[in-house]
Amino acid sequence: MQLQSVNEQVTSENLCLASSLILNERPMPIRFFYRETPQHANDTGFRFYSGMESDDFLQTEDAALVAPLDCMVRLDASIKKFLESSIIGSVWERLPGNNDWIPVTDYCIPE
Repeated sequence: MQLQSVNEQVTSENLCLASSLILNERPMPIRFFYRETPQHANDTGFRFYSGMESDDFLQTEDAALVAPLDCMVRLDASIKKFLESSIIGSVWERLPGNNDWIPVTDYCIPE
């Protein structure tokens, strides 16, 4: 996949963590994401999931992959407006059968 910037704020230098269920050969759709405090200079703090990850799966070494944020936008363009406006602590989900992202207020971001 060739890296191309979506816009000036979402570039290949802006990284995120994404579930390997989203980035594998048979990708599942993004259904849940949040923004936490970035861990390093290129980390945006965004974390993306399909919503199908079990607790056991999330403990495995291959559960999450580092990816350019613009790669996630190419997978699902509907997240772009949230990437540009989400503050640390923002949590969003999309229920199966629904294309609308809704804010989540009862999720505690892991430390």
